[in-house]
Amino acid sequence: MVGISDIALEKLLARQKLPDFFGTEAVKPSYDGLGLSNIASLAIDWLSPDAPTLSEETASPAFNPELLATSQVTQAWKSWQNQAPINHVVLLILDGFGYQQLRSLTNSQDVPSIAQACESEQAFFMPATSVYPSTTVTALTSAATGYAPAQHGMVGTNLYMREIGTIVNFIGFRPYIAPTRTSFTDDLFNPETLLPVPNVYLRMEKAGIDVEIINFEQFKQTSISRFTSAGSEAGTNGFKGYRTPSDAFAQLREGLLAKSSYQKSFTYIYVPTIDAVSHRFGPLSSSYKAEVASLDFALKKQLMEPLAGREDTVLILTADHGQRYNPLGNTLWLEEHPKLTQNLFAPATGESRVRYLYVKHDKQAAVVDYIKQHLSENFFTITQSEAIDNGLFGLPGKPLGMEAQDRIGDLLLISHKDWICRHHITNDERFKGLLGIHGGLSRAEMLIPFFAYRF
Repeated sequence: MVGISDIALEKLLARQKLPDFFGTEAVKPSYDGLGLSNIASLAIDWLSPDAPTLSEETASPAFNPELLATSQVTQAWKSWQNQAPINHVVLLILDGFGYQQLRSLTNSQDVPSIAQACESEQAFFMPATSVYPSTTVTALTSAATGYAPAQHGMVGTNLYMREIGTIVNFIGFRPYIAPTRTSFTDDLFNPETLLPVPNVYLRMEKAGIDVEIINFEQFKQTSISRFTSAGSEAGTNGFKGYRTPSDAFAQLREGLLAKSSYQKSFTYIYVPTIDAVSHRFGPLSSSYKAEVASLDFALKKQLMEPLAGREDTVLILTADHGQRYNPLGNTLWLEEHPKLTQNLFAPATGESRVRYLYVKHDKQAAVVDYIKQHLSENFFTITQSEAIDNGLFGLPGKPLGMEAQDRIGDLLLISHKDWICRHHITNDERFKGLLGIHGGLSRAEMLIPFFAYRF
């Protein structure tokens, strides 16, 4: 399967190429069949293709390697799918576990169990793309819904919300600029009514599928958990909390062993530890490798060995995004450019790798000109329409939903190298910085693994 992965990588990079001004390593997200939102739709396609849509909006199509138009990949995919019926699907998201990082770890022999599994007849392994921006809030929403960011509207971590007239930090579900870190109350801003599209858990439940979520115990009923599972039993009674990743895999194993082939099931499991370690110490650091090695061992001992022979049970291992190393000195501080910020009517939102700029009336040309003159070595701007034409948030040329349209501003300030952009408004912005970053379009950030494994 390593050979198939190499072929798929070459074809995927050629297919998802962006114009040169995005940078030589830029990867366009796929929403038509080779990206994260498509992986979520694949689970529905396998288990309940007739599940109700619950929306007038059409979800992303199922993940489809045949789009690469390569006979070796197509044949391998068809052969793998035809091995046996699929009755149980596990979607495991390892936060921050990018495809390039996985391949590096395979070469350094830090993930022997995953590497061996990738080469077995039980597996189909190739790269896929994250969404844009390649950040957790956006990606997990696509993974939970099967919709592109253009449709679900969660286009970043810090977003201007027209509904309540303020910038919201969606990790803490609180005002971005405030004297307190307290989350919004439901009567002011209810997470369960946030998304305009349904989640896959609810859709599958209505089709009679047994659905559950296994997640870190402190994430139960957090705002992100609520808006990504709104209305579903999986988000409440079907939520199983774990304390460590090994505990999560043990709970998953016991649950799968108790299931019969007569009742189809879907389990979502999320592990945040790789991303957390990578932010602090950097991707592929010794701490990063240690964390991944422990997960690799736990996967083998808790899942691959005890569940061996259950061909109707499929594990899809993927990530929300990858990560790249951040030279801490490569930071653009917007407040150091008052001739730029004086033409904005709101603080920049979005991510450190892509900022959404809200420009004062008739000042767009001045903002673009300033960036070209003073910042073009590391940054460039595109308009909302150019983002649509290039397929950053959804299918190329397809209009943004009202929520996404409001939230990405007038101009996007994008890093085409290894720089980030921050704005010193709150004390949070002046912390030392992160050694591992994501949110951009580079291969290290955008490429994620698609590893489908029959036990």
